[in-house]
Parts: sequence; structure tokens; C-alpha cells
Amino acid sequence: MRNRTAIALVPLCWVVAGCDDPRANCANVQEPQRAIRGCTAIISSGRETKHTIAIAFYNRGIAKNNEGIYEDAILDLTRAAQLNPGDAKIYYHRALASYSVGRTTEAIADYTEALRLNPKYQLALSRRAATELAQEHYLAAISDATEAVKLNPKDDFAYATRAAALYLMKDYAGSVSNLTEALRITPRDAKRYVARAWAYVGLLQTAAALADADRAIRLTPDNASAHELRAYINQQLGRTEQAIADLRAALRADPSRQATKEALLRLGVAP
Repeated sequence: MRNRTAIALVPLCWVVAGCDDPRANCANVQEPQRAIRGCTAIISSGRETKHTIAIAFYNRGIAKNNEGIYEDAILDLTRAAQLNPGDAKIYYHRALASYSVGRTTEAIADYTEALRLNPKYQLALSRRAATELAQEHYLAAISDATEAVKLNPKDDFAYATRAAALYLMKDYAGSVSNLTEALRITPRDAKRYVARAWAYVGLLQTAAALADADRAIRLTPDNASAHELRAYINQQLGRTEQAIADLRAALRADPSRQATKEALLRLGVAP
């Protein structure tokens, strides 16, 4: 999902058709190349105030983040933070970029700074929870996700993060409960049905697991992970032919899945 929290700069032309004003362009981070061009013009002009330059670096950093140019985004957001160190949003967006290049420790540090500046920064709590999950700090992830849903009970991402941490701690019932909350908010998220199905498997609730696998496949028929999951459940139920059919469907969706090929061979079937 693209970032949308650019800071507007007052355009120098409001009603001119085809206006190519750098300020208007710089604020338009949903068109990253246009924003980068406009912000660069402002930064290079030598005529703008420190405040305006800080905004330009911030917006350009978001635009580069949206383009997947993460290292450059980090550099721009660092410059923005140097010019305007009290803006929590800068640290939040730099954390997103750091996470995208695998720098989870730096990301957590930036989320923490954003929260120091704004203790009610719900998105920073939610994303820090996901980053702590990536670092296998499950209790910290659960704590942050819990605070995030207190601030925004409709944050499906935080429920899903807490569910993943609970699953990895083998609290399958807790994982099911949180994924159910997430699915109330996003009822067509196939990946979450797959995740909840695995939690049901952990609880030995095979019928519920199979129902969620079926839902995931109905939503995304080419979902290799969902077909593999259903194959596993069918094997547990002794339904070998159905398991083989799902393994073959998984391979059609993703021919590179070596584990699926090996599962077929174990069942005495050529991939």
C-alpha cells in the first residue's frame, strides 16, 4: 500500500491548465516520479526556507518509498529529520523504508522515536509490532499490537500480527481468535483464512481447518499455499485422492514448489 501522508506546499499556480509547479508536484506522492521531480526542484532552488526544504525532503522520501527506492528514501528522510527533528511522521516513514531493506533494528528505533514524540501514534505501534514479530520478539509484538487495537479496534493488521505471534508461541486458540477479528474487518483476505486454518490444525479442529482452506481457495483459486494446506488436511483425513488433486493444483499455480513435488512422490505419484 502506498504512503499518502505527504505535506502540502502552497502551489504557485492554482488554476493554470497544465500547471507544472514544483510545489504542487512535490506534494503529489501518489505520482512518485512527478513528486520526486518537484521536490528536487525545490531542494535545488537555493531560494526556499529551511521549513520548506524539510517538507521537500520528507515528501521526496515518501515518493521514493512508494517507488521502492528504499535506500534513497532513507537518505531523504534522514535529511528531513535533521531539519525537523520533532516530526514523528518522518521517523515513521524512515522505519517503513528500513524495514523494506531488512534493517529491522533501525526500523524499531525509528518507530520508538516516533512514539516518544507522539505516544498515541497508532500506526507506529502497529508497524513496530510487525517488526518485533520479524525479530521473533513475540511478547513485545503482542504488547504493541494490543495497544494498537486499543487505539484503533478496526486495525486488522494489528490483529493479524498478534495472531501470528500467538501461533508461533503455540497459543492456537488465541491465534484463531485474533484472525477471526481480522477477518471480520477484511472478510475476503484469503491469506488470513489460510493462517486461521493452520491454527485450527494446531487445535486438531480438522473440520474448521478444512472449511477455511475451502474459503481461501474459493477466493483465490490459484493460491498454491491454500491447496497445499488442503492437501495436508485431506491426508490427515485419509483422503489420498483429494490430497493428490490439491498438490497438483498447487504445482499448476507454482511449478517451482519443490516441497509439493516431494509430497506427491511420497504418495507414489509423479509430479
